[in-house]
Amino acid sequence: MFNKSQFALPVRLVRLLAVLMLVVAFTAACSTTTPSTDTAAAPTAETAAEQPVEEAPVAEAPGEQVEIDWWHIQNTEPMMSLWQEMADEYMAAHPDVKINITVMENEAFKSALQANLQSGDVPDLFQSWGGGGLKQMVDAGVVRDISSESASFIGNLNPGAVGLFNVDDKQYGIPFNLGMVGFWYNKDLFDQAGITAPPATWTEFLADVQTLKDAGITPIALGAGDKWPAHFYYAYLMIREGGEAAMSQVANDLDFNKPAFIEAGNKVAELVAMEPFQTGFLAAPWDAPDGESGVFGTGQAAMSLMGQWGPGAYANQAPDGVFPGTLGWFPFPLVEGGAGLATDAFGGGDGFAVGKDAPPEAVQFLEYITSVDQARRVGATGTTLPVTVGSQDSVTDPNMQLVLSGLTEATFVQLYLDQFFSPEIGAAVNDAVATLFAGTATPEDVTEAITNAAK
Repeated sequence: MFNKSQFALPVRLVRLLAVLMLVVAFTAACSTTTPSTDTAAAPTAETAAEQPVEEAPVAEAPGEQVEIDWWHIQNTEPMMSLWQEMADEYMAAHPDVKINITVMENEAFKSALQANLQSGDVPDLFQSWGGGGLKQMVDAGVVRDISSESASFIGNLNPGAVGLFNVDDKQYGIPFNLGMVGFWYNKDLFDQAGITAPPATWTEFLADVQTLKDAGITPIALGAGDKWPAHFYYAYLMIREGGEAAMSQVANDLDFNKPAFIEAGNKVAELVAMEPFQTGFLAAPWDAPDGESGVFGTGQAAMSLMGQWGPGAYANQAPDGVFPGTLGWFPFPLVEGGAGLATDAFGGGDGFAVGKDAPPEAVQFLEYITSVDQARRVGATGTTLPVTVGSQDSVTDPNMQLVLSGLTEATFVQLYLDQFFSPEIGAAVNDAVATLFAGTATPEDVTEAITNAAK
């Protein structure tokens, strides 16, 4: 049974994200004259720049062989190759370390990790989003406290991102990416339909959906077969209808039968009734030629609601790796009359948890890949928003800068629901929302199903 006390940490983290979210990040990315004045929580980009530039690691004399099993989900370019390059560089400088990399697609990773955790065969480093899922791993004893090992470099990382991997004031993982979900859109298709600007409100959004349909353009690509992409719509509408107060309350009472959440379901049903998605969207995965990334990445739909990793996946599916049009980004529209603000955001971070039997070298490797120089390489890909202070100037893509701006301006940031809650409740959210998109359940059925699962 899920313990309500597990929510104490995620709620604080959400507020941390709202207060601390990339305080220095956007100023570092967009300004060279006005450094951040927030020096209490973490070093500023200016002070980070004063630190010695990290040199390439010097090769050590070989010692006893140490192996690190590293599982990650960056299964598309350019990050897949970049992680491999960094591992190769680290092994060249540390001949006694061998890094065994396993790369998997998101859903395959979750299934494989669950099986390994149950058998006690825990990878040394593995993808994690923090939150309730990490809390359960801590309680199960499958990850280990790295607080003392990471003390020398944890202060160089964004505190909001770091907090996602902190449970009961102990550190169990290291973040490398932090972002928010928004609409990526094809400006050329908008122009073709006569839409001159992205929608700012839900009413305008629905009007644009109809305009695109009337122009013979599929408005939205959706990988509802993986469920979590569909939950993005429901979660954002929960936030827009209920605001921070409702999200904080449900974290404590686990009762989803609230008017704001039922109304969120009504708005999802309203959108689904317009038939805005590609044919076969209910069975479509997120990242595949026939999935959301493939449909949008090949110019067959005008919009995709996704996180900051979207552009990399779209380009991977696009012909010759070139997006067929001009890519743009806009935040989820404001719902008129809702308690939520236009600046309330939905997102989270990526990082790596450390397995219970991982050698010290695993944490040292995390220090290497999150150092300023390596983080700049990550930011330069245009697909990831690094969390290392002083690295944000590497983010030059205009759309990714918009995401950074959205995070900086956020009044509240809600962590992904399937990560904010326990894995069981997160799965219940995804399953219930899938029935709403399929038209086999009412909004009241959805909130009741999630509430029952939470209890």
